[in-house]
Amino acid sequence: MANIPASETDAAGGTGEGGGLGATGRRLGLVLGPAIAIGLQLAGAPEGLSVKAWWVVSIMALMLIWWVTEAVPIAATALIPLIALPLTGATNAAEAAKPYADPVLYLFIGGFMLAAAIERWGLHARIALTVAGAVGARPAALVAGFILAAGLLSLWISNTATALMLMPIAVAVARAMGDHGHRDPRLGVALVLGVAYAASIGGMGTPVGSPTNVIAMAFLDERGVDLSFVQWMMLGVPVVAILLPLLWLIVTRGLVSATAEDVARGRDVLRRAREALGPASPAEKRVLMVFIAVASAWLLRELVLVKIPGLERLSDMGVAIAGALLLFLLPSGDPERPRLLDWSSAERIPWGIVVLFGGGLSIAAAMDSTGLSQWLGLAMQGLQGYHPLLILVVLLLITLIATEMMSNVATLTAMLPIVAALAVALEINPLLLVFPVTLTASLGFMLPIATAANAIAFATGLPSLRTMLWKGFLLNAAGIAAITAVNALLARSVLG
Repeated sequence: MANIPASETDAAGGTGEGGGLGATGRRLGLVLGPAIAIGLQLAGAPEGLSVKAWWVVSIMALMLIWWVTEAVPIAATALIPLIALPLTGATNAAEAAKPYADPVLYLFIGGFMLAAAIERWGLHARIALTVAGAVGARPAALVAGFILAAGLLSLWISNTATALMLMPIAVAVARAMGDHGHRDPRLGVALVLGVAYAASIGGMGTPVGSPTNVIAMAFLDERGVDLSFVQWMMLGVPVVAILLPLLWLIVTRGLVSATAEDVARGRDVLRRAREALGPASPAEKRVLMVFIAVASAWLLRELVLVKIPGLERLSDMGVAIAGALLLFLLPSGDPERPRLLDWSSAERIPWGIVVLFGGGLSIAAAMDSTGLSQWLGLAMQGLQGYHPLLILVVLLLITLIATEMMSNVATLTAMLPIVAALAVALEINPLLLVFPVTLTASLGFMLPIATAANAIAFATGLPSLRTMLWKGFLLNAAGIAAITAVNALLARSVLG
C-alpha cells in the first residue's frame, strides 16, 4: 500500500490507505478493542514481564484493533498513548508526548508542504504529461510513459494524488484510440493498472514518498540507526527501478499493435491535454526551482553541505523545513495568490498523519522503556536456529497479506515491534528487517481495497477483479523478490 495526500484519507475518515471492515467491522472493533485490553489485564502478565510492560501490551491491543477495524478515525486512535500511558503508570506524560514531535515527522511535514505547492500550481500535471508524451504514442510506449510519469511523481508527492491526476488522462487516451478503430480493451486495462501500481511503487523510493517510510525511519532512529535521505534512496530507488519495468511487462502482455492512425490519435489526446495547461506560469517555474533546490540539498547534504562552515548540523529535516519556509516567502507573480504557498493551502495537508506517526512512536518508546522489547527479543531467541532469509520471507508474506486488507500504516505499526524483537533475537541490525518489511507494506496490488490507487483504477470499470487478482499476484511476487534481493545485496554496504 502506499501514500496519503491532503486527500489521502480513506472513506472511513481514517488516515491510512486501504482496509477497513465496513460498518459492522467498526462496531465490532469499538467493543472488541477495550474488551481484549481489559481481558489481558485480568489474565495477568506472563512470567518475566513487568506490570508496566503488560499495560503497554493492553494499550497496543486496543490501538491495533481500532486501527484494523477503523472503529474511530485512525489518527484519533493514535492519541490513546497520551492518555493511557500516563494513567497506567507505564510512562509519564512528558515521555508519552515526546515522540509526537520527533524530528523525522517534520521532514515529512516539509515534504507535504512542497507537494502542496506543486499541486497548487499544477506543476505535477505538466511534469506527468511531458514524461508520458515523450516516449511516443504506440500502445506499449504509451503504457511505459504513464508508468514512468506515475513512478517519478510518486517519489515526491502522494501516490493517491498521482493516480487521481493521471487516471482521467489515461482513460481518455484509451477511449480515443478505441473510438477510432483501435479496439483493444487490454490497452485501457494496462494504462489504468500501470498508473495505479506505478504510483504505489514510486512511493517506496524516498523517505517522503510514503508515510510508512517515515514511520520506519523514526523507528530506526529510536534504536540508534541513523538512516539519511540519501541512504534511503540508495535502497529504495533500486527497488523502484526493478519493479517499474516488471510492471510494464506484466500489464502490457498481449497488447495489440496499433496502426499509425491510432498512434496519431493517442498523441493528439496528450497534446491537447498539454495545450490546455497553457504556458508555464512564473509560479510553476519558481516552485520547480525550490523543488530542485530541496531535492539537491537532500542528495548533497552528507557529501557537500555539512562540510561547509556553519552547516555542519544541517539535517534532512532542516532542509525540508527551509524549503517549506521559502515557499511562504517567495512571490508567485499572481496578484490573487501572491505567495507560492499560503497557510490555507498548508492547512489542507494531512496533519492527522503526524499524529498517527506520533502515536506509533510513543508506543514503540514505551515498549523500550518498560522492557517489553527486550522481553520479546528473549522470547524469540529460539528462532536463532532458522536461516535469517527464511524468517525474512515469512515476515514479508505476513506483511503482504495484511496490507492487502488493511491500512498500510496499521500493518507496519503492528509489524515493527515484532521486527525489532526479531532483530534483537537474531543479533542483527534492525534495518535488515525493518527496511524490507516497510517496503512490503507499500505492496498490495491484488484487491481494489488494498490501496486508494487500486480503488481509483477499479472504479474506471476497465480492469476486472480477476485481472487485478492475477496481475497483482504477479507484481506482489516480483515485489517480494526485488525487496529481498536489494536488501540482501545493498543494505549492509549502505549502512557502512
